[in-house]
Amino acid sequence: MKNLIKFILFLIYTIGIFFIKDYIVISLIAVFNIILIITLKINMQKAIKNLIKLLPFILFTVVVNILFADLNFAILIGIRLVLVCNLSYIFAKTISYTEFGEVIEKIMYPLKIFGVNPKEIGLVITIALSFVPIMKDEVLQIKNVLKVKGIKPTNFNLIKNSSLIFKPFFISVLQRINEVEMSLKAKAWQE
Repeated sequence: MKNLIKFILFLIYTIGIFFIKDYIVISLIAVFNIILIITLKINMQKAIKNLIKLLPFILFTVVVNILFADLNFAILIGIRLVLVCNLSYIFAKTISYTEFGEVIEKIMYPLKIFGVNPKEIGLVITIALSFVPIMKDEVLQIKNVLKVKGIKPTNFNLIKNSSLIFKPFFISVLQRINEVEMSLKAKAWQE
């Protein structure tokens, strides 16, 4: 129940940020995000690195808004996106995949009326979230294997040697996803 309340507060907070137009209030929200990082003992350097990774997306959004709206609105959107990305990082660090799957299961419970099994939806969400780090690990492993074989992982070489890359990648990823699913089922995720 605690995670469900945390998720609902996260949604309200995230949506609320996009309705605020005052820079002073947005500054207070930024300070609040920093206080959250400190009190929850989240690594500040990793939070900043996460924002830096998302910076191209944020800058693209700001540029598009400069072109189609005014500068003030574009800056406001950029600041809001930074705050939301930061808050999403904080939320992701405070809840595990299985806990989030359980939250989705509780939210989807009313769909039982229509014959939808909320446990299956929670399982699918958990597997999907577990899939992201698996994909990241596999991509890094493939890059290392290519370097050992003397192939530079450029776009042209990736296309040229696609059979060396994609077949083992998909086999490995699907095996690991199957392992995640089996482990979740073994932990009595489904009835």
